[in-house]
Amino acid sequence: MRSTLTLLTPPRRRSPASALPRVPGLRRAWPQEDGSITFEAVDGEGLLRAGRIGPADRWSLAPYATDPALPALSPEADGDLVVHRLGRRAVVIGASRVRKLVRPGRARRLAPPEALRPFRRSGLRTAEVIERGSSHISLELLPGRSLHDLGDEGMAGWERLARAWPAVVRATAALPRHTAAHETAVLRAWFDRTRATGALDVLDALAGRGRIEREVERACAALGEAGGPLVVSHRDLHDGQLLWDGRELSLLDLDTAATAEAALDLGNLAAHVDLMRIQGRLGPEAHSRVLGLLDDVAARLPTDSQRLRAYRAASLLRLALIHVFRPGAGPWLAAWTHHVLHTTTERRPS
Repeated sequence: MRSTLTLLTPPRRRSPASALPRVPGLRRAWPQEDGSITFEAVDGEGLLRAGRIGPADRWSLAPYATDPALPALSPEADGDLVVHRLGRRAVVIGASRVRKLVRPGRARRLAPPEALRPFRRSGLRTAEVIERGSSHISLELLPGRSLHDLGDEGMAGWERLARAWPAVVRATAALPRHTAAHETAVLRAWFDRTRATGALDVLDALAGRGRIEREVERACAALGEAGGPLVVSHRDLHDGQLLWDGRELSLLDLDTAATAEAALDLGNLAAHVDLMRIQGRLGPEAHSRVLGLLDDVAARLPTDSQRLRAYRAASLLRLALIHVFRPGAGPWLAAWTHHVLHTTTERRPS
């Protein structure tokens, strides 16, 4: 598959991003603070490999399932390696469990009990912790398919989420704070790293030079306005984190659970629902229905339309910055960029 960057990047300066089209089997990539890019690719044997592109646009692959920063990762792991972010984390899925591998000392932050309780008490299922070490955690493998994969067939799962979510927000838990200032920093970091690695050229070619930067500045300013109270939040809530088996709705990846404005999770969900529509995973009727469910939830939470607009705009822009590094976005990145600009402009208060 040809990458987004192959199709769209103007022939400009050499940069780490300009090397991405040369990586065979590229799947995902992430810009780093030092100007490099880490990535995942599938090699000729069908194995997931992690790699890095340096500032000089030269790329290299690590040996399969090998990472000095992740001592618990091994080629002999029992299961399929499905995630490997070089130097950060890996995920191996076995027959009945999911094993997350991180840097030494960091596993204690994963799936903390205080983060699980509010979601379980609301009727959502979360994975039981089977084993925990200094650099790994094993969790039960939850049933169901993601709402992302189910598309229009996942409506019952969305309805279950809408019924359960107000109870999550009403709960109390001793969780880290994630304020609007923190969310602003996340968006700025994605923008700065995308520009530093040269990938912003792709979005500038689609949107017009400087347009994405201006929208990011406006989104950050909107986030900085007076907000609501901080409540229990997932912090990375989207269609890929929700599994529906026809009976239970399960929630994945509670590692970053925090107290944040209620609009953070709802705005992020709404942005991802828009992305599902652009990708063709949701039809127009289902898209409208899910957004209506989210509006109904919002009416029961301590937030308002202005905060929802602010967080949704930030999520829309962040998704553009994320997917410019993913070759699978090639067929729809232009449509998504247009949607982001249209939506953020249309929803801006006059």
